[in-house]
Amino acid sequence: MTVPRTHTACTAGDGSPTPAASIVILTLNEESNIRGCLDSCTWSDDVHVLDSGSSDRTQVIARELGAQVHLNPFESFGKQRNWALDNIPIKHEWVFHLDADERFTPEIVREIESTLKKQPELSGFYVPSKLMFMGRWLRRASGYPTYQMRLFHKDRMRFIDYGHGQREEPGKPIGTLHQPYLHYSFSKGLTDWIDKHNRYSTQEAREIVRIQSERHDKADPPRLMGSAVQRRRWLKQRLYPKLPARWILRFCWLYFIKLGFLDGKAGLRFCQLHAAYELFIGLKVVETKHNSKGGTT
Repeated sequence: MTVPRTHTACTAGDGSPTPAASIVILTLNEESNIRGCLDSCTWSDDVHVLDSGSSDRTQVIARELGAQVHLNPFESFGKQRNWALDNIPIKHEWVFHLDADERFTPEIVREIESTLKKQPELSGFYVPSKLMFMGRWLRRASGYPTYQMRLFHKDRMRFIDYGHGQREEPGKPIGTLHQPYLHYSFSKGLTDWIDKHNRYSTQEAREIVRIQSERHDKADPPRLMGSAVQRRRWLKQRLYPKLPARWILRFCWLYFIKLGFLDGKAGLRFCQLHAAYELFIGLKVVETKHNSKGGTT
């Protein structure tokens, strides 16, 4: 069963062909997001929802809209994405992993279609996203563009866990798309975002401690003079954790250096939230190191 083509939210609009690509959407209690997400996926004839055991109507809505629904308990993002590749009968060679609070646009659909024809030999593609907050795109405060490896060949790519998320396998040839998808990170409200980032900060702190205890990053060594992704990882993994008062630096970097103040009130609030998130990470790094030495909080 496929997503009905009665919707036109993300068709090319000019009669141009759509990509031969499957879509996998990870969900857990995404009742408020899943309909909008699936409405943006109508260009694909192979849409899968991999649910972690939702207690709301996520699965019901997904089935009503024609998506194929699969169930697997969530352990980590890397394992969940690999489970999808290993266990779901994916129709096409190319797969796009989307989250329920994300949306395709007609522009990225057209770029996917043209890029897969031009560079079919690659293993995957980094894709930028537009972060939407308080009804607007945070172009500056969000540090746009930042990239994740979301489009990939199902036989050439697997994922490894990293921090609260995942990272692609190292050593694979990866290209870059230029058109972004939309990310509504705050679609469930601030309480959900804060709860989620409280968990994420714990995982990020553990990852920082792990990296600091090793001589190098076994997954994909970050390089200051490498690609944009490798350079960002070098700054995040090697330099940034060593700086004092990182939460203050984080705010100043986003709000002043990256010109987040030009994003108005939304930019200010976003920068405040991420400064708080950075403070949580820093405190939990100290706690994790202290506990590893046998101390108590």
